[in-house]
Amino acid sequence: MAAITLPDTAIPNDATVLLRDFGTVLTPFLGGPEQRINRPGTRFAMSVVLPNKRTQDDALKIQSRLLRAREDRLLMEFWQPGFDPGDPGAPVVSAAVNSGSSLPLSGLRAGYVIKEGQFASIIHAGRRYVYMFAADFVAGAGGAVLATIWPMLRTPLSAGDVVEIKKPMIEGLVNPGDELSWQISVDCMRAFNFKISEGA
Repeated sequence: MAAITLPDTAIPNDATVLLRDFGTVLTPFLGGPEQRINRPGTRFAMSVVLPNKRTQDDALKIQSRLLRAREDRLLMEFWQPGFDPGDPGAPVVSAAVNSGSSLPLSGLRAGYVIKEGQFASIIHAGRRYVYMFAADFVAGAGGAVLATIWPMLRTPLSAGDVVEIKKPMIEGLVNPGDELSWQISVDCMRAFNFKISEGA
């Protein structure tokens, strides 16, 4: 089943990016050094606030799609306000990768600069995964680069998987484990606050 998208008018006026960390720190009870244990699966979530909507306008569409996305997945842009990614070309994964944090890319515009801290989403088997680039990289004359990403890959990738750098997208569950609610004011305005969390 395809992921659900919000109407084009549902533009957030506030968003908070959240990290869901599945690693842990072992703290010895006798005061020894702490040890960090990294585990695959660390992923992102985003807490979103939409501007108030009138019931007569697209509020009904928004509430319909948020409710239906509780049982499937919601797909929306992963915000990077104030950052212009420029024209990356048509990047794809250039070779199969099973694990780790190295991402071989091709199809980039020659000379394109990937910035440390910049986000991208990778489409594999019909699902999107969000990652952050961990250093600056410059695509060579052939549009290829071996980039480092964070966190570690949490699914094997195939050659040809699309990498969304121009407009990263987050795909996930709406308010997993929590209630979904919205406020209706006396002037019939509706206020929507929700969390989208990568489920895989």
